[in-house]
Amino acid sequence: MKATLTLLAIGLLINAAPHAAPQQPRYQVNFYLATYGEIKPQDDPQVAAAHRVFDRVRAVADKTMKRLPKLVVVNSESDPWAIALPDGSIVLSKRAVEICYQQAGPQEGETRLAFVLGHELAHLARDDFWHRDVHKELATDPSTTRLASFLGRRSQKKGIEIAADDIGFVYATMAGYPVDRLLGEGPGKSSFFDYWMQATNTLPDPALPGAKDRANLLRKRLRILSGKVNLFDFGVRLSHFDYCDDGIYFLREFQKVFPGREVLNNIGYCYLQMARQEMDAERAYFYWMPLILDGETRPAALGVRGGRSLKSLTQALNTTAEGFLRESITYLTQATAADPGYLPARLNLAVAHLYLGKPHKARAVLAEVRELAPDDIRMKGLDALAIYEQSGAGVDLWSNAVAELEKLAVHHTEAIFNLARLLDTRPRPGAAHEYWNRLGEISDQLPAPIRTVVCGKKTALAPQSCGQAPSTPPQALPLQWP
Repeated sequence: MKATLTLLAIGLLINAAPHAAPQQPRYQVNFYLATYGEIKPQDDPQVAAAHRVFDRVRAVADKTMKRLPKLVVVNSESDPWAIALPDGSIVLSKRAVEICYQQAGPQEGETRLAFVLGHELAHLARDDFWHRDVHKELATDPSTTRLASFLGRRSQKKGIEIAADDIGFVYATMAGYPVDRLLGEGPGKSSFFDYWMQATNTLPDPALPGAKDRANLLRKRLRILSGKVNLFDFGVRLSHFDYCDDGIYFLREFQKVFPGREVLNNIGYCYLQMARQEMDAERAYFYWMPLILDGETRPAALGVRGGRSLKSLTQALNTTAEGFLRESITYLTQATAADPGYLPARLNLAVAHLYLGKPHKARAVLAEVRELAPDDIRMKGLDALAIYEQSGAGVDLWSNAVAELEKLAVHHTEAIFNLARLLDTRPRPGAAHEYWNRLGEISDQLPAPIRTVVCGKKTALAPQSCGQAPSTPPQALPLQWP
């Protein structure tokens, strides 16, 4: 045993001896750049895809203040490997990228990459650098006693790798990848772990979890997530029926197992709703702006008497409402970080900034939406309102906002309402009558708060406008407690 330990110590020290400094170059990114050379995204389509996947997964991953994660793909085609370095770099070999795309379409290839990168991001978040610690200690104390101590701790590596699998699996799921495809469900299908072992001719290592064990553990994780989905569904239902104070409880419970973009958006949505309930009615219903729950537009009725802008009602925002709005912004910002292409959270975030009297911040968020979805009518309508709210200090943007709303009002009911509001703010007798009448003719289709505002425009509406709204019984909650 002593001879074996000595040989192992010599083997490790052959690598460590030339660099006996406390931090080994092999654990710095420059070592890999000098050894293999970097492949830039613009030089290889698969490497470019790997960087896009990394950005999505990094957005949802846990962060540490010690380092900023970054991806480097190096030109090593002999063996597939990935390693997380203490400086925050994740180094991925070109061969690893190629294997992820072998015998797979683009979506499955990206899902495999998402898991591999999520696994390494989990190591970064947890400060898992076992190999570095081995070389660092043996460089200063190469005794067989020290080596035996480290070999005894080698069993910890299995638990570390299983934890990184579990966390990386959740990261990839949160980033929106169909991770169930990694598990080889269905006849004749092997898991990604089996495929990796075969493609790389890797032999089982007793110190590491086997391919079947890794796949089975992730199947259990998937079942846990599936079993908790009813918490999310229940929270969404409660929120949909304006029971947000209760809905938040269930959404937060689901957040404990899956803090994905949808749950973050919906918690932010609930705080927006609760803030509205705490506001002075005049401020809460000044505009008709969309609030979006779980990707489905649920228009919120906004309007107010008189000819003032939302900005001029800042004093009506009480402390509780402001607190709810700031909580909403916190969750919605996290939701946008979780998926840079997720529109509902960005649109809700713009609404929250408008309520706080921050039209410049709202427009900055809406500019990002415009990049993602240049034809989105909700974005255009909110941007018109934000333009008007920016008026001040000798700058009058009323005409700009009106011109944009006039274009949208051809097919968009919310724009008709907001256009009538802005036209009412200027001394142009009858300018808004046409639009109030159009709304009055469809008053039975409008949300109750909007209908109240529209039908209150007695001087603007034609006699036949605003017929009796259909009488409907109170809506029961179709709920089954989880």
